[in-house]
Amino acid sequence: MLKIKLLRMSRSLSQWELSRTVGVSQGRFSMIERGLIEPTEAERIRLASVLGANPATLFRAAIRSGAGMHVSRDERVRA
Repeated sequence: MLKIKLLRMSRSLSQWELSRTVGVSQGRFSMIERGLIEPTEAERIRLASVLGANPATLFRAAIRSGAGMHVSRDERVRA
């Protein structure tokens, strides 16, 4: 989710600083920022608030494109 990274960097925040402000671990935040996992609704709202963005706009591109969709090994269906 490049938009999150760009907004974070434009505010001179490290992943650690933003993750602490949002209330998630730095590891979880890193995965959200890279599009490996989807944030919860509460995390989306907090991220958008801290970054000064609209939650719908901040995550719209990822939802539309399917980015960030992660399927764990246990969820995969073998053909």
